[in-house]
Amino acid sequence: MASSRSRHVIVGGAGPAGAVLANLLATRGVRTTLLERQSDFAREFRGEVVLPSGIEALRTLDIDPALEKVPQIQPESFELYVNGKRVLRVDTALQDFEGLRPRVYSQPALLETVVAETAARTDLVFERGASVKELLHEGSRIAGVRVRTPSGERRLTADLVIGCDGRASVVRRQAPLEVSSEELPMDIVWFKIPAPANWQGKASARFCLGRGHLFICYVTWDGMLQTAWVIEKGSFGALRERGVDEWAEEMALHVPEDLSNHVLLHKDQLVHPFLLSTAADRVRRWSVPGALVLGDAAHTMSPVGGQGINIALRDAVVAANHLVPVLRDGGGLEALDEASKRIEAERMPEVKRIQTMQALPPRIMLPRTRGAELARKIPNLLRFRFAQWFAARGVRPVLNGVTKVKLRV
Repeated sequence: MASSRSRHVIVGGAGPAGAVLANLLATRGVRTTLLERQSDFAREFRGEVVLPSGIEALRTLDIDPALEKVPQIQPESFELYVNGKRVLRVDTALQDFEGLRPRVYSQPALLETVVAETAARTDLVFERGASVKELLHEGSRIAGVRVRTPSGERRLTADLVIGCDGRASVVRRQAPLEVSSEELPMDIVWFKIPAPANWQGKASARFCLGRGHLFICYVTWDGMLQTAWVIEKGSFGALRERGVDEWAEEMALHVPEDLSNHVLLHKDQLVHPFLLSTAADRVRRWSVPGALVLGDAAHTMSPVGGQGINIALRDAVVAANHLVPVLRDGGGLEALDEASKRIEAERMPEVKRIQTMQALPPRIMLPRTRGAELARKIPNLLRFRFAQWFAARGVRPVLNGVTKVKLRV
């Protein structure tokens, strides 16, 4: 039950950051309203890979039995191929993931579960089909939102509006918050095909680096092969004009023979192929008096390394640590604004470092230059143990996070 002294929070957007933050607030006695503009959680594109840092954040919800029922799969191995030859295989059962192996979740089912568990345990107000159209002001402070719902528009007041509404965030735009953007050198073709018969039940994931291409695929929770074909920005248009057959053949040139044959065999079964527009940005300040942004609304992450969902989940935990003590006990508005600033101060170092790490591989590996071709030979060193040790140190922040994030409330 919400504390009688609690201040009111509106969370806009029930993606990973919004759904988890709403849980952490409501289960600790904070009066919380969660707004989701869609009528359900089905999306054309959702991040599904939750790394150890994200798994740890989900465990703070204390709903593990419900989360185990969410459709999911645990990759048994990760394999790296360079120009069609395997240079590294990592068995996830044997590696040190601090007891938290990566999982591939059905994100719609994951979000439904988190919201349903929260609503069953608390006084959470959750509205589907409710989109934030405008921020409301009282003097220099944001004091609520104008929201559009299936039954019409209305005004909702709040002591704090938290925008977890993605890269096109209304809260970010109207606050307004200044954004620093980075041009990414790649595009991604995103689609599913049937998984190879000998992959069923093995949940392998492959990273295939070729000349100017990166092909990533893994068996997902529905038994399909989720595929991301990373190519130089602007290069897909010419391929698409040549038709699916030809661009599938182009794609098949840069993967191992078994996978190449499989792609060509199933090229007429590509499920919803589309070009994913990549972006990387972050706002310079995450808050203004009465409003705060988290997740993609605060920092759109590059798709490299699958960090978006994991960083968003960690944002929610840190936000709860700083906000709950002020909100639950009816603290002053100035104290609430200071708490919002502390969230940014704690999270920004990790976001900056991860974004820097994400930017490097595409810039080195994708260009079709002699220098890039030499750089693409570096992964061949991973056949040697000393190189594997250095690589493991390098990817640890991607798997486990840069900073320690623990729930303290």
